[in-house]
Amino acid sequence: MDIGPGGLAGAVSRAMLGGDGALSVLDAASGDWDTRPWREVHARAEQIAAQLLADGGREPGAVGLIGDPSVDLIAAVQGAWLAGVAVTVLPSPVRGADEQRWAQSTYTRFAGIGVGTVLGSGQQLEPLARIDGRLRIAGVEQYGRDADVTGFAGHPLGPDAAAVLQGTAGSTGEPKTAVLSAAAVHSNITELVARVGIRPERDVKLSWLPLYHDMGLIFVLVGLATGTPLWIAPSSAFVRAPFRWLRWLTESRATITAAPNFAYDLVGRYGRRITDADLSHLRFVISGGEPVDADAFDAFLDVAARFGMDRAAAAPAYGMAESTCAVTMPAAGEGARYDDVTVTSPEAGAQPVRRRYAMLGTPLGGMQIRIAEADGDDVPRIDDRDVGHVEIRGTSMMTRYLGHPPLSDGEWFRTGDLGYLVDDRAVICGRAKEIVVVAGRNLFPAEIEQCVAGVDGVRSGRVVAVARDGTSARPGLVIVAEFRGGDPDSARRAVIAATAAECNVIPADVVFVRPGTLPLTTSGKLRRLETRKLLESGHWK
Repeated sequence: MDIGPGGLAGAVSRAMLGGDGALSVLDAASGDWDTRPWREVHARAEQIAAQLLADGGREPGAVGLIGDPSVDLIAAVQGAWLAGVAVTVLPSPVRGADEQRWAQSTYTRFAGIGVGTVLGSGQQLEPLARIDGRLRIAGVEQYGRDADVTGFAGHPLGPDAAAVLQGTAGSTGEPKTAVLSAAAVHSNITELVARVGIRPERDVKLSWLPLYHDMGLIFVLVGLATGTPLWIAPSSAFVRAPFRWLRWLTESRATITAAPNFAYDLVGRYGRRITDADLSHLRFVISGGEPVDADAFDAFLDVAARFGMDRAAAAPAYGMAESTCAVTMPAAGEGARYDDVTVTSPEAGAQPVRRRYAMLGTPLGGMQIRIAEADGDDVPRIDDRDVGHVEIRGTSMMTRYLGHPPLSDGEWFRTGDLGYLVDDRAVICGRAKEIVVVAGRNLFPAEIEQCVAGVDGVRSGRVVAVARDGTSARPGLVIVAEFRGGDPDSARRAVIAATAAECNVIPADVVFVRPGTLPLTTSGKLRRLETRKLLESGHWK
């Protein structure tokens, strides 16, 4: 994708206007797809841009988006860029949330990151509009419909200007906002297109990922910037009926899709319920956003193969908001590859255990990755592997965190992940900030959580392993899990047996909580620090 005249917005305009592709967005209420040619979507983007400039002058402030995806909402991304401003997306309230508290928090966050106009749809606009403040709140469906776009030229972003203000997951600390320049966004899109081998005349992309998540947003941006046919479903529609994903893939004849590990785990676990699907068109299936469980992903591949998918389509990848999205990814047709290793915790007397870690591909063009030596003996030993802190740098990196000093040229960014390299392919084996220390022993929470997730009644992806310190009545490893089975006592014994057998540790306590109880980030990741605070406060007794 050549950035050419007009910068990022100009390149996107040329792609949207130059082909025969279309955008299809699912109306969750009716189950119908709203399909519009990219040319028509671009026309809406120009209307929105013209209205933004009319409302706010030459500096209208960033555009905040909220609500389920729609043709108009996606057009607003390019509309913001044509108006010369950044775009940011925040989540709608989850079911059961206090509407007013959500609205005040969301309004404050929008205002704090420089948003001037909030565009969205749905009932959440009403409580936002009731808040007294400077933000313009408007329904995206009608915004700019009457704008005069005769001879519209816009004010496209310069390469160093902020294009996306991307929230980070905040799973181990306070959420931050990554400032992504137009050049960084363009670089990540370009290198993703090259790595995946996207061709608009051949490919069809389908996603249900939320647009406020970096993987969901980049999936849409690649569609905008290439004119590739793009099908988008609200994440809420997937949550209500996960197996619709396979129906959508069948209906769209999608060649490319993406999802986090838990979605593949669901299909792999309950694939016997699926009786009819056609996945034969899929050629690139990305797993990212959370640690890849090798066994769960293989189970998905077994199910998908029954419906015609080539196992070589599998593409476990690595990325983060701070790098726009993707950092490493396998080449098309490479398939899922795993590293079978022997892992030994660093304390005296620890017994080695076998592990399989997904190999997450090589760095995209313009990106670099290295492993920095770990401080002290705070990581397990892996035979013939140099485990350390994962650091990255390159052309897709953020300029800075909002409110923080900028990254210096060539600066290595420490991701907080632990991993190693095999033939230049990244392998992630834990989080440095989330290591659980029990009686001097260092444990990776992800490994314990994956082990426990296999126990009957325990919700997969809703398990947290934390350390309770020595001041507690029962210090040691504590496992908190959402449970929906009928025999909690037997399940507790099964959890203890599983962790003892597979992780060489016996938990001091196993706490079962109701489904939907564990705190999550807006992108659905577990908040381990918040879980530990709730545990120590006696919230779960």
